[in-house]
Amino acid sequence: MIDRLGATRLGVWLIKHVFSPAQRLLYRATGGRVFTTGGRGKDVLLLTTRGRRTGLERTIPVYFLRDGDRIVICNVNPGFERTNPWVTNLRATPIAKLQIGTVVAQYHAREASEGEMGLYWPQLLKIWPAYGSFFEKSQQRTVFVLERG
Repeated sequence: MIDRLGATRLGVWLIKHVFSPAQRLLYRATGGRVFTTGGRGKDVLLLTTRGRRTGLERTIPVYFLRDGDRIVICNVNPGFERTNPWVTNLRATPIAKLQIGTVVAQYHAREASEGEMGLYWPQLLKIWPAYGSFFEKSQQRTVFVLERG
């Protein structure tokens, strides 16, 4: 049900203004235990980027994939919003802090190559099917590959 709701304007608004702030608080309070499936999909991390204009840290929960030591995250514009601030922040300053469970580490981000996109996109669609419907409408997606360092 949440997958279908997340593909609507109302769902996007609720995720942005209600679920994400609550999820961020609950994640920190539980060390991420509530949002971990042990690699069976829909795992969530906390992504902290530095605001490109303000310089302030901004933290948002994001679904992710693991590819060995790499972490893969995605944003797809639903076609009725501006690009997510974390995307433009990572493009401006490609250093991010990730909290996965209780582990917090610094990562370097880069956009996925075309070859990587072919590998990661089907896996990302399994995690959040709304990515597919959003991409069909907007043709705007960003996939970042993050490596420790």
